[in-house]
Amino acid sequence: MKFSPKQRRVLGWWYGADRERDAIICDGAVRSGKTVCLGLSFACWAMTQFSGRQFALCGKTALALRRNLLGELLPVLRRLGVKVEERRGERSLLLSWRGRENRFWLLGGRD
Repeated sequence: MKFSPKQRRVLGWWYGADRERDAIICDGAVRSGKTVCLGLSFACWAMTQFSGRQFALCGKTALALRRNLLGELLPVLRRLGVKVEERRGERSLLLSWRGRENRFWLLGGRD
């Protein structure tokens, strides 16, 4: 997967030139890679900075979150060496990477 300069900036918000900012906003065309890029950046930040913590990935519905984010994000994480354990009954993911492990809850706005 090749990232544009803007996408690379988003991927590095937490360690790059934007690390002192409180938030980032991504705007652009539909299907331009914003969701996957932000999801990957969030997962990388969480997995490099924390272990034994819990995070939330939120969408309009848990089903929409699976369809719009996880379908593309999980294969990328696996290619990077992240062990992904899906727990569908709990609506959570357990990610393990380089001795760190964190749980990501999958939440919809109606939950």
